[in-house]
Amino acid sequence: MKRIAVVFEGNIYRRLGVFNAVINRVKHLQALRPPYSIDVYMIQGYDSGLNRWLHKTPRVDDRPDSIIVDGITVNVRWFRHALIDSVAHKCLHKQPPIYLRWLGKLAEELKDYNLISAHDRIAGTAASIAAERYHIPLYITWHGASIYTDPIHDQLRRKVTCELLHKPICNFFVSKGLENCARRLTDGFPAQVLLNGAGNEFYKMDEGLRSQLRKSKGLVPGNKVVAFVGRFETVKNATLLPEIFVNIAKGYDGKVTFWTLGDGPQHDEVREMFSTTGLDVKMWGRVPAKQMPEFMNCIDVLVLPSSVEAISLAAIEAIKCGANAVASDVVGTAEAVGADNTVPLDDNLPQAMAKRAIEMLEGKVEQTLDAKVSWESTAAIEKEIYCQTLYGINYNFDPEFEGGNELKYNNDNNEINVKNEI
Repeated sequence: MKRIAVVFEGNIYRRLGVFNAVINRVKHLQALRPPYSIDVYMIQGYDSGLNRWLHKTPRVDDRPDSIIVDGITVNVRWFRHALIDSVAHKCLHKQPPIYLRWLGKLAEELKDYNLISAHDRIAGTAASIAAERYHIPLYITWHGASIYTDPIHDQLRRKVTCELLHKPICNFFVSKGLENCARRLTDGFPAQVLLNGAGNEFYKMDEGLRSQLRKSKGLVPGNKVVAFVGRFETVKNATLLPEIFVNIAKGYDGKVTFWTLGDGPQHDEVREMFSTTGLDVKMWGRVPAKQMPEFMNCIDVLVLPSSVEAISLAAIEAIKCGANAVASDVVGTAEAVGADNTVPLDDNLPQAMAKRAIEMLEGKVEQTLDAKVSWESTAAIEKEIYCQTLYGINYNFDPEFEGGNELKYNNDNNEINVKNEI
């Protein structure tokens, strides 16, 4: 059987966006019983000694070789960040030499695979070394910051990213908006949009269970919940939340409680800002992933005022659980929440977002996910794309998924026609 290696960078102790997206991609791809096996590798860096002191990062003593997540074995490859690499990158604007050598060694582990599917810049670099050295077909998926943040603030990363975009058979983007961002960096590369979805654990529970969950979290019948889910950091515009919430409270004729779920560098600053508003606010901090479906089933409206967002997993999960979501109109948010439920990223954002949230609280907005926003749809397309490379399928990339994707291939002299309606 043919073998595929999936490679990404992550953190086993903070399983956030990309980590969860990769696991879901692999899980749903395996569920289709593809004619190839899949092994998963994760790169995790850590600081020690002087670097840990300089960056104020925690000590990492427990470094397992592998972990199992949702039945998937993740082989963890640990790299200790060296001070010389930081100096080379930050001061000399050169590629970190020790890290590059380590990525080259990781590439050796991939030499016996028939195809490599990497995620974002660092994993993509290791995978591209293996692809060029051992003549292995390569695909790279781009999730967000590696396209719309890192290349803007770091010229070296911009150069590496632009080069990487031209190396794989195809680049996958989690939204059309993110692909457009990449084409502003460089153009002429092959691309396919593979939208993120929500895991099967995210669904609208029956009203009896939802009522019990809301009661367990201190809510009374008729009490609406407006929430923010995400990191408290500049890119998420978390400091706009107090103004947004105040405008909602003023304009909505009913009882509303405000929640935040997440942590980050601006968490304490936002907490202090909330203390002067007089609002009913509950800041839950970082919530374990297993509890998120329960919280999502208690939320009525999710607000996402981010300055950049490839495509919001939080919004997709909230909508799957029966909530509404309103977001700033950036990158790929409209592909998740719908164009009518986005507001411009300008000085009027707090007022505009509050206005749409109030309409949602009043039951004036019906919101569903597009059928394309689904791990099942993404897995069906991804499976056949890989079959093209491994078994000679004649597949035409269709970034817009218009009319579905038609595939024809000959396998063991049997002509097989496949059509995936997306």
